[in-house]
Amino acid sequence: MKIAVGDLKIRKEWLLAGIFALGIFVRFFLLGVIPPGLNQDEASIGYDAWAMLHYGIDRNGFHNPIHLVSWGSGQNALYAYLSMPFIRLLGLNVFSVRFLNALMGSLSLFLFYDLMKNLTNKDIGTIALFLLAISPWHIMMSRWGLESNIFPGFVLLGTWLLVRALRQKFLLPLAFFVFALSLYAYGTAYFFVPVFLFCVLFYLLRHDKVKIKTLLLGSTVFILVAIPVFLFVFINLRSLDSITTSFFSIPRLIAPRFGEVSSLFSKNAFTESLINFRDLLDLLFLTQHDGLIWNGIPAYGYLFLFSPPFLLFGFLHTLRNRKIWTQFSPLFFLVIWFLVAVFLGIVTRVNVNRVNAVFLPAIGLVTVGISFLREHARTFFRYLMLCYFLFFLSFLYSYFFVYPINAGPAFFESLGEAIQYALKVAPPESTMHITDTVNMPYVFVLFYERTDPRKFLQSVTYVNPEAPFRAVQSFGRYHFGIRKDNLQDDVYIFHNSEAPLFENGAFTVHPFRYYSVAIRNE
Repeated sequence: MKIAVGDLKIRKEWLLAGIFALGIFVRFFLLGVIPPGLNQDEASIGYDAWAMLHYGIDRNGFHNPIHLVSWGSGQNALYAYLSMPFIRLLGLNVFSVRFLNALMGSLSLFLFYDLMKNLTNKDIGTIALFLLAISPWHIMMSRWGLESNIFPGFVLLGTWLLVRALRQKFLLPLAFFVFALSLYAYGTAYFFVPVFLFCVLFYLLRHDKVKIKTLLLGSTVFILVAIPVFLFVFINLRSLDSITTSFFSIPRLIAPRFGEVSSLFSKNAFTESLINFRDLLDLLFLTQHDGLIWNGIPAYGYLFLFSPPFLLFGFLHTLRNRKIWTQFSPLFFLVIWFLVAVFLGIVTRVNVNRVNAVFLPAIGLVTVGISFLREHARTFFRYLMLCYFLFFLSFLYSYFFVYPINAGPAFFESLGEAIQYALKVAPPESTMHITDTVNMPYVFVLFYERTDPRKFLQSVTYVNPEAPFRAVQSFGRYHFGIRKDNLQDDVYIFHNSEAPLFENGAFTVHPFRYYSVAIRNE
């Protein structure tokens, strides 16, 4: 039975719409509930965004900082600024803090499809869209508010604009603007973006695809937007004073960690780079997991464990295409992106977050490898697509039903409930003690109480003010850490493992899943 060309086109359009709808749905469904609880980095970026939105300063007192001081060692600020409209509209809560990543993840579906369609053809673009829509890495990355998770989306947007600029020249300066803006998304951009742009522009100039005048305009835009970042790096490498203006601040961090995350600053740079490269190969081709529960589920990896052969084949198949070397081919952008991201992994201590720039081009190259099968082994291709979909369904079950049980402790599930309950029932003048079994418990109090950052600054006492991760001893009426030999105050928020401390009859305990509130009996 023959299918009319028009009917086939309609079917393909419905297939595209279905993949888009599925991808968006799994990124937003129960976004404020799964992962359960709130990670300390989410609470930190959310509170600082809220504080700047309402008071003009972050919790460290800087007015509109281009990089947040956060714990002391810094936190990228772009996520906070882009989250402000959603926090203004929805209030400060788990959903509003995660909304930006879910939105960026959904937008990436459209950008990735259109990019791969323009680099290859519409059918391959559809395969790429399907693989990204069901990618466990991309789904999980899109569903929690780690600020660095928007970096791959910005690289994708910039690359999409570069490809579009081949036909619409006026888009090139906008592409440079997006890449410059990505410098505020994640620290690894300081290395990745300049190297990537240099390689791409060299390729464009070699094939006479960009005019010097347009290139100079784009470069000027990039430099102007990036100047504060250059100053920030210079200030912190040279330990100079912070810069404060009426518009923004460029802070000196309490304890910069440039040398802790990159082998470029290490005394054993060569040895550490070899270790990084080994770890990157392991992450891309073997385990597909870094051991961090918020980054992946070991059984599924970033694109299921059977994908690496297609990645390798797609990479080699692309390189052996003579047109890439003898003629201009936009597909070479994908190769440049992948190779620069691999080089980034060599000079960076590897985990999924730090090398997140590598996964989108990796999925693109997997698509190229699979598309070869579509042309030469159609039956195998159909079974492979079915296999991907079945593994995707298995992942969904694991993520929505099993993962919340395992991830709850890592996201401090029920701590927010306990804090909100204590704030509701405890007398305003009562002293509260919060367990220090939580990573940076003070930021959760700031988040759920919506503390005035000026009051926090006036009363905060740090355990070690010069530490890269400054633990708070107390601020206002809140004290962090529970002394077993001194339970004289009114309210305690404790981890349930500490429950025996409050079984002496002096307290009424209100339990939640992992944390509880103890209120002294009158």
